[in-house]
Parts: sequence; structure tokens; C-alpha cells
Amino acid sequence: MSTPQPRPEHPRPQFFRPAWINLNGWWTYRFDFGLSGIAQGWQHSTAFEQQILIPFAPESQLSGVAYRDFIPAIFYHRVIAIPQEWSGSRILLHFGAVDQIATIYIDGTEISRHYGGSASFTVDLTESVRPGAEHHLVVQAVDDVRSGLYGGGKQCPDYHSRGCHYTRTTGIWQTVWLEKAALRGLKSCRIIPDLDNGAFSFAPVFHAAEPGDLLQIEVWAGDKLAASGQMHPSPGATISLPLAVLQSWSPESPFLYDIRFRVIDASGAEIDYVESYAGLRQITISGDRILLNHQPLYQRLVLDQGFYPDGLWTAPSDTALKQDIELSLAAGFNGARLHQKVFEERFHYWADRLGYLTWGEFASWGLKLANPEAQLNFLQEWSEVVARDANHPSIITWSPLNESYSPDSRYLRGVFPDQEALAGYRRFIRRIYNLTKQIDCTRPVNDSSGYLHVRTDLWTVHCYRNNAEKLMQ
Repeated sequence: MSTPQPRPEHPRPQFFRPAWINLNGWWTYRFDFGLSGIAQGWQHSTAFEQQILIPFAPESQLSGVAYRDFIPAIFYHRVIAIPQEWSGSRILLHFGAVDQIATIYIDGTEISRHYGGSASFTVDLTESVRPGAEHHLVVQAVDDVRSGLYGGGKQCPDYHSRGCHYTRTTGIWQTVWLEKAALRGLKSCRIIPDLDNGAFSFAPVFHAAEPGDLLQIEVWAGDKLAASGQMHPSPGATISLPLAVLQSWSPESPFLYDIRFRVIDASGAEIDYVESYAGLRQITISGDRILLNHQPLYQRLVLDQGFYPDGLWTAPSDTALKQDIELSLAAGFNGARLHQKVFEERFHYWADRLGYLTWGEFASWGLKLANPEAQLNFLQEWSEVVARDANHPSIITWSPLNESYSPDSRYLRGVFPDQEALAGYRRFIRRIYNLTKQIDCTRPVNDSSGYLHVRTDLWTVHCYRNNAEKLMQ
């Protein structure tokens, strides 16, 4: 089938390397209703019978499948060609998101497994593929929105959509791409804005390092070099670079600095290059006020659930992501609570560019929060989400849970049989709060948006009244 490649834009503007290959397009697939695909050897497939348009989920119209019943598992296949010029490099396979449990096979051999349907993940293929050759990539996605072990957000646990529960998303639902990186290249870099000291701090992580390697960092304000520095890639080492050009980020002036990372070996040769950006801004709480860059911030936020009629959890285009923000701004809002969904990085990119404030949330609905396995799954995936998105200036609050439990004592007795079980839940919420602060101490944490709070920086109340006089009572 011939069609323009969907979602052709680079999916990660905050960590861009020039050498990459977008794998979106037509793949082959097979549903595994009996959960017997592995026993039947489907991981060794060289093609399945039917076609699906990636990155759209099989429930969506844009996928070309539009199958709306429950899908316990799905297998995907496509051939990947590794360029000969990638020889001697690290070869990375990226998945924006796969709901829920993804197992990756190359030529029938299991390479990696990822748990959770919202977080991005990367598979290192360096030892599993050969530059100049083609390989069979098979992805198995197992999904059970009814299990309560993983968050499904507003995916409906019933066949028909109802209330504020909508059509499910199974399997691959964000861009898949290959990337060439250096064997001793940059793996990630936390960029921390330091408004009061007029600087950015950098905490890089490397795939590997050798004595004599250097990380060089340049910070640009338009065509002006605002800061530069270098450091050896020592584990845990950080560097702070004072800015010669100071301009803060705000909704009124969403200024972004361009950042260039270069890894230089002992001979002075450049072995890795990454482009990024950052905004200089600060979010603090003073009394009962939230301050942006020391000024009181009034937030008029829309509740964005991130569903699309034709793509479900997947936006049909990059333009659609941008237009969502532009429409909200035109309606008089200055931001959004990103509700029961982990939004893709391109959305955050446009929010950064357009000065759109957001609260980052997780797809926590459906989780059996009193279940220890569900708690472990949540903590692991939430940590991946926060680490991925912590550099975006537009995200000003973390809100991991939404309406986790009502304060109504009768409802709580139905979930927690005794005070010990309730105490266990409260320990879990404290773990969420502490973990979020350990990964990112620069933003307030709203433990649960509405209802039962345990440990939180913000006290949020959900009051669903459409009468102004009653609302003020």
C-alpha cells in the first residue's frame, strides 16, 4: 500500500541527532487472541498477512484496521535496513510508546522487554544488527486494560465507550525510529534552569567513556553565544554555565536557548553531536501562591484528554498537536492539565515554543492502587516519564494521580478493608511524592488531583458545580 509517511517529523526535538531513520509506515501484523503466538513461533516471522499503518493503534481509523474489540496481544513485523555508513556506531531503536508490555525481537531473538504503555523506551541494537544488512524486527505487545496492573487512563474497560471512558489503544501508538549514536556518545542530559544565578546546570549521562573524552556545551541566544564550557564524562559529574545573555521563559515571552552538545575524544575529534534547547524559568510556591519567575501566576487551564476522533491517543499530525494549543490560547486559556495521558514529546515541544503552561499527569485510571504489583509498575513507569520530560519549561507541575480515591468513607471501605490497608496506600503516595522530588526537585508535586491527599505541594479540589453562587459557598 502506498501512502505518505505518517508523522514524519523528528519525535524528540530536545535531543536531536542528524542521523536517524523514521520507521513509521506500513508494517504487517497479526492479532494473538489466544496468547499463543510465542508458542507458535511468531517471533520468527518474516511477514504477517495483514497491514497496519504505524504509529496508529489498531483500534484507530488511521491505522487502516479500526478493530474495536479487546485485543489481548498483537504481533508486528517489518524489515529494517541498517545503513552501511553506521558501521562502528551505536545503533538505537526508539519507541515513543507501546501499550502495555512490549517485547522486541531481532531475527527471532528476544532483545528487550518494556513494561508500561505510556513511557518511551530505547533498545540498543548495536550487538544484534549488522550495518549494510537487513533484519526482521518483530514486536509483541500484550495489553490488558482490565488487569489493573498498568494505568489505562480513559481507555474504556467495557466494550462500548461510556461516560468519560473512550476507545482503547493497544500496541504501538507513537513514532518508532532508528538512530545512529557514538559508542561513547551522550545518552541523556538533565538541563536545570537556575534563574536566580542566571545559569543552566547540566547533568549528563553517557553510553560509555574513556580517559581523555570531553563534553563540550554551547548555549546560544539566537545568534549570540550565551555560555560555553566543557567537562570530562565522570559518573555523576555536573557543570553550571553562567549566561552572558539573560532572557527568561514565560507565556508572554517563551524564549528558548539553543544548546549544542559535542563529545570530543582525546585526539580532539568530534565523535558525537546532539542539539537541544531549554528555557530559563523558575516555579516556586510562596504561601498560597504559585510564582513564575518570582511573579504571581494565575493559571487558566483547560483539561486536555488528548483523544483524537481518527487517531485515538495518537495525533494525526504534528500540525494537530500545535493547533490544539493554538485553539486553547485563542479561547483565553494559558495552559492545560494534561489529563490521564502521558503526552508525546512533540506536544511539549510546541508548548515550549508557544508559551503554554502544562501539568504533567499519568494515565493512572484503572490501576489497582492497593495492589503491590500495580504500585511497583506505576513507580517504575512514572519515573521514566518524569525523567524524559523534566527538561521542558512548559511543564510547571507534576500531578501523578487523578481522583485516586474519594474521601467518602463508604467508598474507601470498599477499596481498603481495614486501616492497615489504607496506611499502606498512604505509604505508596509518599513514595510517589519522594520519588518525583528525587528525579526533579524544581517543580511542585500535586500528589492526586482532587479528593484524597496524602503528601502534596498543592491542595487541589474538584468541585463540579455549574452554579456560580453555589460554587462560592
